[in-house]
Amino acid sequence: MLDFSKYDVDPIRGFLPAEDPLIDLPPAFAEWNRLANELPYLVLTSRVRRALADFETPDLALLQTTAELERAMQILCALGMAYIWTEEPAITRVPAPLAVPWAAVAARLGRPPIVTHATVVLNNWRRIDPNDGIHADNLACIQHFMGGMDEQWFFTATAALEGIGAPALLPLAQAKAAAAQGDTATVTTLLTSVNQIFMDVNAALLRIYEKCEPFIFYTRIRPFLTGWDKDGIIFEGVSNEPLKLHGGSAAQSSLIQAFDAGLGIEHLHPETQPFLLLMRDYMPPKHRRFVEDFAKGLSLYDFVQANKTTAPALETAFNACIDQLDAFRKAHMEVAVRYVLKQGKHGEDGLGTGGTSFVPFLSEARKETKAKRI
Repeated sequence: MLDFSKYDVDPIRGFLPAEDPLIDLPPAFAEWNRLANELPYLVLTSRVRRALADFETPDLALLQTTAELERAMQILCALGMAYIWTEEPAITRVPAPLAVPWAAVAARLGRPPIVTHATVVLNNWRRIDPNDGIHADNLACIQHFMGGMDEQWFFTATAALEGIGAPALLPLAQAKAAAAQGDTATVTTLLTSVNQIFMDVNAALLRIYEKCEPFIFYTRIRPFLTGWDKDGIIFEGVSNEPLKLHGGSAAQSSLIQAFDAGLGIEHLHPETQPFLLLMRDYMPPKHRRFVEDFAKGLSLYDFVQANKTTAPALETAFNACIDQLDAFRKAHMEVAVRYVLKQGKHGEDGLGTGGTSFVPFLSEARKETKAKRI
């Protein structure tokens, strides 16, 4: 069975950090902390580019822990995305004082210099009551773009979903190990527990509707998650060639891809495979390797298929998990349509923040999930 610790995956929190995310950087980065806290006001008054004109970088070697690097990346991404998208005229270059540290911190984390799921979800929460758990009603954002209830809820409800789904990883890993031993009874029991967690994940996804209005998401949150995968943007002092990068996307969630890998759901269609594989490049490297390694070995799908005649309860438990993932993808499609497609002006292409046309992508991903039902 996989050793979760090798992949920075917590048995309880999953891909969320095992320790609550860092709120402030060390004193040498006081100006970065100040700009990060002031960002909503700088955006509101169209002062982002002016405020970053003399952006200075302390010695990046002072950032020694992963938590410090993640907070630095969060600050640089927030300032950088605001610099690019919130003022006119549109820009094609990020100046070196911002571009160089942004790219350097991103390189140390093994991710591209752009907002990712890891930046705005996995590491963008703090507990309001430190003695309470990680759930949507006890979380606040560390980093805001424009601020407000809708923005906070979009990110914290998603972080809560990650936490709710995390306990499914260990029983999935145990089920794969039990399957390798031919233990149908243990696999059945474990998949039954996984199914219950999947049900909780689906309920968590629907909570997005409670406090995040689609129009607010589309006009005030989505722009900060948008990438530049077509024409690219030059990072001065880093590269003379435009960097072409995709924006933040739910496909960058290692959790959902791990669910697929654990159950043996394969995405091989041209609408799904290339994009899902590309999105792994935007995950923390150890999480990416977890997903890749989780898919290795005996497939639970193949194990159930081989034992369905003699173990009907195993087939039932497996199909229940597939049904819940199918329901998740159906609900996710409905969220995307409501928050993006229906908010766009007539004639807009309806691209997701990751830069893909999400309707065929999500439709095909759902078909591939349902196809694994035995």
